[in-house]
Amino acid sequence: MNKPDPVLFALQQMTVDLSLIKRRSYLAGTDKRENDVEHSLTVALLCWYLHNKLQLPLDIAKILKYAITHDFVERYAGDVNTFASVAEREQKVYRERDSLNQLTEEFSEFEDMITAMETYESKQDEESLFVWSVDKMQQLIMGDMDAWRCYAELPVSYDQFCAKYKELSDKSSKYSKDIFEGLIEYSKTTFYDQPGSKQAV
Repeated sequence: MNKPDPVLFALQQMTVDLSLIKRRSYLAGTDKRENDVEHSLTVALLCWYLHNKLQLPLDIAKILKYAITHDFVERYAGDVNTFASVAEREQKVYRERDSLNQLTEEFSEFEDMITAMETYESKQDEESLFVWSVDKMQQLIMGDMDAWRCYAELPVSYDQFCAKYKELSDKSSKYSKDIFEGLIEYSKTTFYDQPGSKQAV
């Protein structure tokens, strides 16, 4: 007997595959690294909360679709850290494009999902930029909750941290900018590599 709808099984397998992709951030208080499924669920919840709290004039259905699918391309492309080198991040663009093409072929029957992925990747609307911004905010929340352990492991200096998040904030959605900037300023006060914290040699 044939499977009733192969896409049901293919989507479940993709979720399994994404759960095996480990990110840099730890789940606070554990030695377990966050995976892509946990990450996407959290981004979706944060987006939903902020949309409700701020009463944003944005399409919540689009936001949740983007939040759920925003890292599906990592199934084949893998995860690349925000603080990776320029060369690594350039390669990420090519790998994710190839991954999106592969997913488009695999899930041709699920056009709405493919459209959501394509629109998010191109940042064609305010909803996709909002989700991108909240995605970056989530990294700060994870870092603070775990005493910036994964940042110290790289390591990322205070100056690097400030420069990178200034760059990200400048590109962020106008609908989340105030909260994003507030998170950045708060994070500077808890970051592991505080200015003046090193002993004079």
